[in-house]
Amino acid sequence: MRNSMRKRKGAAFWITVLLGLGLLYLLIFPSPTPELAVRKSLLIRDPAAAFAGRVTEGQIKDDPRYGNLYYAEETERSYIYVKKSRLGWHVTSSGTGP
Repeated sequence: MRNSMRKRKGAAFWITVLLGLGLLYLLIFPSPTPELAVRKSLLIRDPAAAFAGRVTEGQIKDDPRYGNLYYAEETERSYIYVKKSRLGWHVTSSGTGP
């Protein structure tokens, strides 16, 4: 009885550690897609909008300074620029207008 209880506690500990590391990885490293980078930025500022908000691609592409424009509807900062680096996509700027 004690061994099975101890194994469950150990398994729960390692699952918690792996989930924590996964969340840390998602928050620190750049995203594999531009939409995911926008949603990650929204998650930090407005968690409800990160899951329920609509993200659409804008008209500005390959801006040398800011990157590509994306619109996040129904959020405080609805204009979000993302740029691709060697590791993935990251948000370079966000605000209320281009």
